[in-house]
Amino acid sequence: MSLPLSQEPDDLPASTSAAAPAGLDTSGVLELQAYTRRGLLRILRSVLRRPSALVAVIIIAALIVVAVLAPLLTPHDPTKIDLDTALAGPSSGHWLGTDSLGRDNLSRLVYGARVALQIAIPSILGAFVIGASTGLIVGYVGGAVDRVFLVLFDAVISFPSVILGLALLTLLGPSKKSVVLVIAVSMIPYYGRLARAQTLSQMRNEYVRAERALGASRARVLRSHVMPNALAPLLVIVAIDIPTAIAIEAGLAFLGLGVQPPTPDWGVMLNDGFTVIGTSVWPIAGPIAALVLVTTSFTVLGETFRDELDPRSAGRVRGQR
Repeated sequence: MSLPLSQEPDDLPASTSAAAPAGLDTSGVLELQAYTRRGLLRILRSVLRRPSALVAVIIIAALIVVAVLAPLLTPHDPTKIDLDTALAGPSSGHWLGTDSLGRDNLSRLVYGARVALQIAIPSILGAFVIGASTGLIVGYVGGAVDRVFLVLFDAVISFPSVILGLALLTLLGPSKKSVVLVIAVSMIPYYGRLARAQTLSQMRNEYVRAERALGASRARVLRSHVMPNALAPLLVIVAIDIPTAIAIEAGLAFLGLGVQPPTPDWGVMLNDGFTVIGTSVWPIAGPIAALVLVTTSFTVLGETFRDELDPRSAGRVRGQR
């Protein structure tokens, strides 16, 4: 028997106490077990056995290492100007050539990875924590609180994100912190709605109803059962949204609304490179390749985790092996 959306867990009939344990939905129990530590390790091993996901993990790990060790890996100062070598092609001294001001493209590309992660990771994690927490609570509480927040989520989502971003950047000014805030604000409603939908779905499961019928408190049910199962699938969305944030950040920098020159940034490099594309393609070759590679890797990894977390999809994948 499903729990109506309008019915609170406290309104469960007394007869459920005896019948629920015997009639537990086994799919819900299996779903709960999937998010234990052992279950997550099993999923991780299964993901890494897939060649495409393994390559994606290696690329993402290399990106993180490059971003962290940028000062040690770059052969030149990314902001040093040398007009004598402007727009030079690849050479032993400049593996990816130089830009219009003689700055080393490889050094700027490496430092650009650091800037991209410094903006993408905090913005997406911040949106996930705030949005998912809000959606989890309002979905579990229900009633007027749920309706009010649902209207707020829909209002922000319906507002054109480009106009919202331009308005916030105009008020705050172009900077890393401003870009992080703009991306986070635009993503929070999506995580809120997704977490709310997951929470309502989990509350219909028989094992949640049985736990409440056996006398478990609201806090225990929310912490031990609803939250792990409602939030874990959203981590897949986080993996997919990180390259989206990187692309947004690069786009804002390209338009001159995000990170400002001379900061080495992929969007700034594209902006500078397109002005001299008729003379040399090397200033834009690196950032374009990096954006495509990073976006594809995070997307492949997120899709793979989604296949493993979805029992029906995972069954299809195993059946194809």
